[in-house]
Amino acid sequence: TSILIGELAKILKGNGVEIGQNRLFRWLRENGYLIRRDGADFNMPTQKAMEKGLFRIKETAITKPDGSSIVTKTVKVTGEGQVYFVNLFLKKGIVA
Repeated sequence: TSILIGELAKILKGNGVEIGQNRLFRWLRENGYLIRRDGADFNMPTQKAMEKGLFRIKETAITKPDGSSIVTKTVKVTGEGQVYFVNLFLKKGIVA
């Protein structure tokens, strides 16, 4: 039931909130849900957002052709987070 942030933007748009993926990412950073400082943590959820259960982080190990491996991290919005953000945008009339 976890979805990507871009998919959340589509759900919001379907509910009449004029927002796309990039503007949603920017809004989430500006309002303290995602980390805004540059580096490895950029666009990762803040501690506050994780404690509320709004996001989860999916880690994927990728093996390169030379044998080395890297771990990628993808932020996903939980089912609880989807309900939270849709209600937040619709009830409070937030426009990003």
